[in-house]
Amino acid sequence: MEAALESLRASGLVEPARPSGMRLGAPGRQRAAALLEEDRRRLGAARAQRALERFHELDGPFKRVVTDWQLRARGGESVPNDHADADYDAAVLRRLRDLHATALGWLGELAPRLPRLARYGVRLEAALAAILAGDARYVASPRVDSYHGVWFELHEDAIRLAGRTRAEEVASGRAE
Repeated sequence: MEAALESLRASGLVEPARPSGMRLGAPGRQRAAALLEEDRRRLGAARAQRALERFHELDGPFKRVVTDWQLRARGGESVPNDHADADYDAAVLRRLRDLHATALGWLGELAPRLPRLARYGVRLEAALAAILAGDARYVASPRVDSYHGVWFELHEDAIRLAGRTRAEEVASGRAE
């Protein structure tokens, strides 16, 4: 890993970030932009826009699942979900499984043109498997490759593929 990182650093593709870590250097940003343009061309502008629109159809229900996992109504107000009600949690996770199946179908339609997108499906599958095995961190924790974290990355990718920016998505009300 160190040798690969040093090679990337020597080429200027990555550079040290502050306060720690690495970030793309100018040549890395140029390379990333070129790869994104190639992906857009391969997918096609109209298909990329439809893919983003379809993602938005899935995003609302997904946000409701995550919110319902973290909060629940009690006495007419939202309170943190203490996960003491197994039936409630099971119902939320059933909704996540149903949404997951739909999301994988959506990704499956895109992956033949952009095989790199299939990796999101693999990561979503792994997160769901961990959740169903009882590790609730995989719903939305930033400390693991959670379903929410992968979903956010997928949303960012769909935005860029459609030639849009997060600021445009926020302004349109489709992102927060």
